[in-house]
Amino acid sequence: MPLPAFPALRAIPALRAIPALLALLAALVAAACEEDPIGSPLSIELAGPSAGVVGEELTVHYQVRGRRLLGVVFTWGDGAADTLSTEGAQSASGTRRHTYDSAGVYTVQARVEDAVEGAATAEASIRVEDAGS
Repeated sequence: MPLPAFPALRAIPALRAIPALLALLAALVAAACEEDPIGSPLSIELAGPSAGVVGEELTVHYQVRGRRLLGVVFTWGDGAADTLSTEGAQSASGTRRHTYDSAGVYTVQARVEDAVEGAATAEASIRVEDAGS
């Protein structure tokens, strides 16, 4: 008498395909996690005046590029800082203004963070003199 045909036994060849399916799934997940090809490599440029006067509003210009920019933090060298949110943009540019209360040489730093590329920093030095100098 022949053995009854069990559907589970007929599925065994499909079970042999599971490792290949898992390998395919792993390859698809890895491809989805790779770097986003859209956008540019992370870069930041910062330019400002080389000198200024106490109490004068000074302007620095910035330009950033990346793949998914999160934001830029500006530190002015005198303890002040401000931030710019870029919310996933691929580029941002513009100006930031700051007024120094005392004479000195200050290093302005801009640090950009990108969700794909990491972080990059640019600096500019400004010599601030008293108004009577």
